[in-house]
Amino acid sequence: MNSTKQKILATITLILTVIGIGLYLSNNQSLLLSLKNIPISYILILLVIQALLLITNGLFLNAFTLKFNIHLKTTEWLGLAVVTTMINYITPFSGGSLFRATYLKHQHSFSFTKFAALLSANYLINFWTIGVVGALSILFVEPTGTNKMVLVFFLMVVLVISIIVLLPVTKIPGNSKLNKIINSSLEGWLLIKRDKGLLTKLIFYTIVNIILNALAFWVACMALGFTISLFAAVIISLIAAFSIVIKITPANLGIHEAIIGFSAPLVGMGVGEGLMAALVIRGTGIIVIFLLGTLFSYSLTKQLKMNKP
Repeated sequence: MNSTKQKILATITLILTVIGIGLYLSNNQSLLLSLKNIPISYILILLVIQALLLITNGLFLNAFTLKFNIHLKTTEWLGLAVVTTMINYITPFSGGSLFRATYLKHQHSFSFTKFAALLSANYLINFWTIGVVGALSILFVEPTGTNKMVLVFFLMVVLVISIIVLLPVTKIPGNSKLNKIINSSLEGWLLIKRDKGLLTKLIFYTIVNIILNALAFWVACMALGFTISLFAAVIISLIAAFSIVIKITPANLGIHEAIIGFSAPLVGMGVGEGLMAALVIRGTGIIVIFLLGTLFSYSLTKQLKMNKP
């Protein structure tokens, strides 16, 4: 798919998603009233959580680059995490990742191939950890037939990824896009699995990320006056994490919120309640991302100009 078609697809998807959410809220205006009474203290807590999520993403990058003896400054690993996320809001199909890869290649001679391999391996670690935590969290919520299906889903994720990483690392023949992604993931996994310290650190960061996302959803629900257990918030946030594979709209705008809304009934919430909580999280995230992103964009651009040959 060429660039023009990608932009058209992203635009159409975003418009349809926003219209769908807008129509739903217009028919359920009582949900919008809950926004008027949000205490400022909850907003401040969510802003702090959003900042901590960006820091965690930066620590992921720093851990990866240290593997290749690349020592990033704090302004770089944190700045790249923030600016990458901000650019993802501006461009569809994760354009921020291209900026990050380009910066690392220009400033630290970190090749696109190595970056892609480690990024793909990161997905394996993330989804495996998400599957394990999700399966365990299901045990702490009220059992229902639907929850059992969710449990099976998380266990299948763990099983499939475990099989992939435990099998001997060999390249899959073929030049399809899927084959290239799998081969890149396996190449990155081979580098990581030999370094137990790095592997442990990445799993720890993933768990911290999971906890922060769950806390954000839990706090957003409390701010709106909705009742939900922390383990239920964990499950919703973990299901929403899989929206990362649907990279169509900028920063998965609309898609992420829709997934949370439709997943909310799995833990006893209404679709609208889940949707409103997701929108509050999105709003606080945008504030932090664009505020810090503007500052770090200047810093990173200045460093690029200083090292320009």
